[in-house]
Amino acid sequence: MKTSCIPARWQRALLSVLFLFVLVGLSALHAQDNRKFAFLVAIGDYPQEGGWQKINATNDLTVIRAALEKRGFPPQNIITVTDEAATQQGILDAWEKRFLPLIKAGDVVYFQFSGHGQQVADDGNDEPDGYDEAIVPYDSPQRFEPGVYEGENLIRDDQLNDLFYKLRSRLGQAGNLMVVLDACHSGTGTRGMTPARGTDRPMASDDYIKENLRKKPEGPANRQFKYEEEDGATRLAPMAAFFGSAHNQLNFEARDEQGQLLGSLSYALSKKLDSATPATSYRGLFEQVRIEMSAIAPRQQPQAEGMLDQEIMGGRLLEKPAYFVVESANSDTQVVLEAGSVQGLNSGAIVALYRAETRDTGQVAPWSRGEVKKVLPFKSIVELQQPIPMDSVKSAWVYVEQHNFGDLKLGFSIRLSETDKVREALKKELEKNPVFSLDEAPEVFLIDSGGNYELIGQGDIQIEKFDKNMRPDILASRVIDHLKGYCRTKYIRQMEASSPYLNVDFELVPVKTETMFNGTVKEAGVIPVEQKTDAQGMLHFQENDAFRFRITNNGKKPAYFTIVDLQPDNVSRSLIPAQESTVEKAADFRLAPGETMDSDLFRIGPPAGTEMFKLIATTEPIDLRPIMNSRGQGTKNASQSPFEKLFQQTYLNEDVQTRGGKTVNLATGTLNIYSYTFIID
Repeated sequence: MKTSCIPARWQRALLSVLFLFVLVGLSALHAQDNRKFAFLVAIGDYPQEGGWQKINATNDLTVIRAALEKRGFPPQNIITVTDEAATQQGILDAWEKRFLPLIKAGDVVYFQFSGHGQQVADDGNDEPDGYDEAIVPYDSPQRFEPGVYEGENLIRDDQLNDLFYKLRSRLGQAGNLMVVLDACHSGTGTRGMTPARGTDRPMASDDYIKENLRKKPEGPANRQFKYEEEDGATRLAPMAAFFGSAHNQLNFEARDEQGQLLGSLSYALSKKLDSATPATSYRGLFEQVRIEMSAIAPRQQPQAEGMLDQEIMGGRLLEKPAYFVVESANSDTQVVLEAGSVQGLNSGAIVALYRAETRDTGQVAPWSRGEVKKVLPFKSIVELQQPIPMDSVKSAWVYVEQHNFGDLKLGFSIRLSETDKVREALKKELEKNPVFSLDEAPEVFLIDSGGNYELIGQGDIQIEKFDKNMRPDILASRVIDHLKGYCRTKYIRQMEASSPYLNVDFELVPVKTETMFNGTVKEAGVIPVEQKTDAQGMLHFQENDAFRFRITNNGKKPAYFTIVDLQPDNVSRSLIPAQESTVEKAADFRLAPGETMDSDLFRIGPPAGTEMFKLIATTEPIDLRPIMNSRGQGTKNASQSPFEKLFQQTYLNEDVQTRGGKTVNLATGTLNIYSYTFIID
């Protein structure tokens, strides 16, 4: 066998060349990873003469831009067009002259419009309902005026389709396009309690509207955009689109943890983008967005179209680190973290600071612990228990040791005349309930609707109606009861928790039933879940439909679980263990790793609307029934688990009232919460 001998100096030279080659390759790969671009349009300050309600669309850009930057979008690659600059021509010019020249094959692109939407008379005879959908630029008035303004400044979905088609052609198969429209095009009228993005008045003549009402739509409504190539080829970049509401719904704004109004879709998406992994699919991301929106915008149903079963952003999101970092130090005992409410932090949480590169926190002591004192969307101020030199603390890795789900609080507004006796009665009740803030970032309103008083919640949804003849003190007491239910249900709906060891979830299995001669009901076969789901993958039930749970422990440890039902009317019930049962024990509902359990049958009942099931899994038996049955007034005992104590606080008992709405902390990793939403038609 022949061998060759390379002189040492040649070996060193060759290694240098190889090292340089690797560096160049890594730089090219890094550059490719950074080939992410965003085009963001937000219009909130529409001109008064145009007839559009002013909205808070520019707040969307704050959270979306920050979320994109954290996941690998360079700031210089994000083009924004806002308010008076976002005329029809301004948007198109920015797209053609500022944005498209940046784009190359293989890039990842994110497009978002936040503003008003409107339906407009179909000009291509290709819409079953007779209307095109359109986004509303700054210079498009709301009303149709024959011969004066007939919608020529709108940007129709057909025009957007053309823009996206050309972009996808440039991106090629290796590229990726995500489109988000936090607007709406139609829907029923609004009472004006919560800003809505859109109108139920189409851009069309009265004659066209009347004639169109006589027609019956032929077939299902079109998807808003076209995703597949007509000849079946695959030359274009994949595309997925998210919408804030269904085509016949208004899209309402929501309040974030700081009380700021912004688009409900933008709010939910910013949080879920932050927690997504490079392997998360668009369908998986949308499901998480839908769950989040069910708490903050219960009246609307977000929509998704396109190629949903692919990794978001082409799988090129930056990995999210398992720790937070320090942005700056105000002193040896106060630091600012690069994480806030979007990342799930709330005031009261306890964090621990470790030396950089600490991955196993169980083996070393932290430099210091601290309490989160103030939270913004992407920043938090932490007070440290032990001082750390300001120069050293900036390199720390920060882990959450005790999680907090936030304060129990609710803004409330009384929209009654100053002389109405109910106003004074309510103010007296509110003094006993400091968790409710009068006219501070209100989410619930009491209004005079003529013959009745109405309690209106987020998205202008009616919570309750009261007879005006009711005694003011009794009415005030009932209003407070409904406020407590609304506050509790919203709080529980937004609860999320994961654990590296606990991972329990379920699927709903629709079933047929038959009644036996003795009156008992038994299962008579399984109904394929596809028969009950819509195009968005949302499960629909009707009253008296039956189903059972199939619960699986996918985690590494045995787990106990309970399942809570959160109804559209803010009533909560324990389904497992059954709230009415005196036989079922919490300890009975335990699953070993890999084990699956089928529940008994359940039947769907009223009210209609979006309903949520939450499965809470812990390492110890969990039983929420005594708390529910006593409406949170049961005495606390030493055997209560931390979650049971928190759940009792959600009933706004004296404990949480005296603490100003502050809730107990839970140790990180000791809880797993799985949420599932569906619709009762």
